[in-house]
Amino acid sequence: MTSAVRTLRGLPEEEATRLLAEHGPNEIPQPRPPALPVRAARQLADPLSILLLVAGLVTLVVLAEVPEGIAILAILLVNVLIGTGQEARADKAVRALRALTAPMATVVRGDAVRRVPAAEVVPGDLVVVAAGDRVPADARLVEAEALAVDEAPLTGESLSAAKRAGGPGGPDVPLGDRAGEIFSGTLVVHGRGTAEVLRTGAATEVGRIASALRGGGRGPLEAELAQVSRRIGLLAVAAGALMILIGLTRVSRGEASLVDIILAGVALAIAAVPESMAAAVTTALALCAQRMARLGVIVRRLPAIEALGATTVIAADKTGTLTTGHLTVADHLAVSGTDLWRAALRCNDAKDGLGDAVDVALAAAAAREDVRLPAGETRIGTRPFDAETRSMAVVTAVDGARPLLTVKGAPEVVLARCAPDERTDRLAEAVSGLAQRGLRVLALAEGETDDLDASGLRPLGLVALQDEIRPSARRAVGDCRAAGIRVVMVTGDHAETARSVAAEVGIDADAVVARVDPATKLRLVRELKERGEVVAMTGDGVNDAPALRHADVGVAMAGDEGTDVAREAAAVVVTNGELGTIVTGVREGRRLRHNVASMIGYLLAGNLAEILIVLAGLIVWPDLVVPLLPVHLLWINLALDGIPAIALGVDRPAGDPLTLRRRERLMAWTALTRIGLRAVVVAVLVFAAVETARRLGWSDEQVRAQAVLALVFARLTLAYVTRARRMTFERGWWRGRSVLVAVAATLVLQTLVTAVPFLGAPLALVPLPPLGWAMALGAAVLTVTLCDALRRATPGRE
Repeated sequence: MTSAVRTLRGLPEEEATRLLAEHGPNEIPQPRPPALPVRAARQLADPLSILLLVAGLVTLVVLAEVPEGIAILAILLVNVLIGTGQEARADKAVRALRALTAPMATVVRGDAVRRVPAAEVVPGDLVVVAAGDRVPADARLVEAEALAVDEAPLTGESLSAAKRAGGPGGPDVPLGDRAGEIFSGTLVVHGRGTAEVLRTGAATEVGRIASALRGGGRGPLEAELAQVSRRIGLLAVAAGALMILIGLTRVSRGEASLVDIILAGVALAIAAVPESMAAAVTTALALCAQRMARLGVIVRRLPAIEALGATTVIAADKTGTLTTGHLTVADHLAVSGTDLWRAALRCNDAKDGLGDAVDVALAAAAAREDVRLPAGETRIGTRPFDAETRSMAVVTAVDGARPLLTVKGAPEVVLARCAPDERTDRLAEAVSGLAQRGLRVLALAEGETDDLDASGLRPLGLVALQDEIRPSARRAVGDCRAAGIRVVMVTGDHAETARSVAAEVGIDADAVVARVDPATKLRLVRELKERGEVVAMTGDGVNDAPALRHADVGVAMAGDEGTDVAREAAAVVVTNGELGTIVTGVREGRRLRHNVASMIGYLLAGNLAEILIVLAGLIVWPDLVVPLLPVHLLWINLALDGIPAIALGVDRPAGDPLTLRRRERLMAWTALTRIGLRAVVVAVLVFAAVETARRLGWSDEQVRAQAVLALVFARLTLAYVTRARRMTFERGWWRGRSVLVAVAATLVLQTLVTAVPFLGAPLALVPLPPLGWAMALGAAVLTVTLCDALRRATPGRE
């Protein structure tokens, strides 16, 4: 090989320098992360943020209500900080790809062989690779000697790829079939080679993956929460337009001052915005992520928890996900009276568990049989495995005894060199049965000769290998099917092997997609999403990274064969490498989705009720103008609503959460109808309490305190209404301890600020007579009764 390299002339140094300036360093470019002000501006562009900003500035500047204005702006600042912090966990996947590029490379420059930084390799360079080297760039082989490369991170194949000069190559050939090319970031398993560099940096296959990693869509929860924000914004605009029309009419008649109308506008804006929603959802996600981490599921992006629960299709990578990525001996057939495992150990280059995957598997099988080579046996001749001969041959001898030739390779090659007899025929007939099971079959033979090309050998037997199936894979696939999730196997391996593994783990044959490259995986994910599927992509290789990033939720395996690129691209990492742990994520995700739906239903129904009450006050009670002051609404929406909302976020509904299949979007029309009807119920009950207080001649302060107390009591019972599947106080309702504690704590807080004058004064609340408390309690009871009646009258899926 050395002489071959010396006969090849590489690029002159001057030309290499020019090409380096033209093409740039052999590195994967990394986009600059957005600046902090840009990220903050993105958060402020949210409709609810704009609404709060306007309300805060009006309160602070126009109305000169400093405490309320500062409180509103502080709420906005907290929301922006939360959103910016989540976005700051941005794109690390491209940077992780740097670890896959070789730091140094051997190149031929002019007539000299030199070691240069891999970043200085340019198109047209001649690179020299040998066993143990990382390939520095995509290149076409010029010379090769028994060269094999581990391309599993790119192609997903567990077997090393044999390479040869003049083999297939080019963009029209599938990645796994380009025997004449080697690729950046892959590992040379054995042999040597010299290749002409074709592509460097971002143009390499790994570089294209890095480009595909940029971007990625939002998860289902993020998209639906954005929709919630838009619809709340539209509702606020519509209510605001109506309020302006009514208010200006009253101002023109002298029934109200412009300041009162502005105050009502601020109150309406605060009523429209569920200030505690962002904090409650984030808290629920964070607590759920902590619980999942204890179960072996690390969540890198919080919204992915809900997305995992909403999943309808799992595109599972075969190698490293359904299988361990390690070859193992699945079956064997030995000729009677022969030592098959000693021959497998003799014709083997694995050392200390390292080497070609086939050799490592055979050595492990021999160790399990407690087989060792004879003491003093030495290798006196060898022919490494070659793609053309499809076999490996070694000659060994012990203490001057006759040399022994051992051959290992494809059955049709090895058995053709054996003496024709019954034993050879029986092995040949057995090959097809093993191959039909998707196993890779090797034959072994031996003969007392030192001729590496000898024939008339003695057959020893067959060894069948397969990629080891993970013990939890079958059960995990079954659990996914029971949960209504379709599992699709996506792999770069051969179709026969993929179908065999799929059958073993319980995946349908029509759900197997084989011989795919990174672009195909990414296209599959996008097509599934276009059909309305919520897609989870599992994988552990570089080839999985683009699909992991663009799926609704990417799930990376953190096993021994997992790559940093996959883990950085994924939203969820399974730390123990078991596919079965994904079921844990689905279970937690479905629990979370149920809780988030309950939380949003609770918050929006209450906020819509507040809007109705504010508008009703403007129309029906001209002397009162605003039945709920901005400080009242801030107290309710932040201090009181936040506690039950967070409790709903960590609630544990009865039964197995896997049965909580996704049935409708958070903002589906059926959900909006339920929210609207419940809001009307609460608003009508509060309106009745306020009207009663007015007719009894109570002061404006008492009337407003009555409105607050009735609204709080009615809204707290909504926490139980929204979490229930059928009836509010159905069997087992008391088991939600977090909700029970939150409701009790909120009731105590409201009782204190209403009954104790010096506590209620900052909130513009005054003590009420017993009748006021009775009316508030009646509103709470009637809220449950009427909402359950509406649930029975308009049956729909909760």
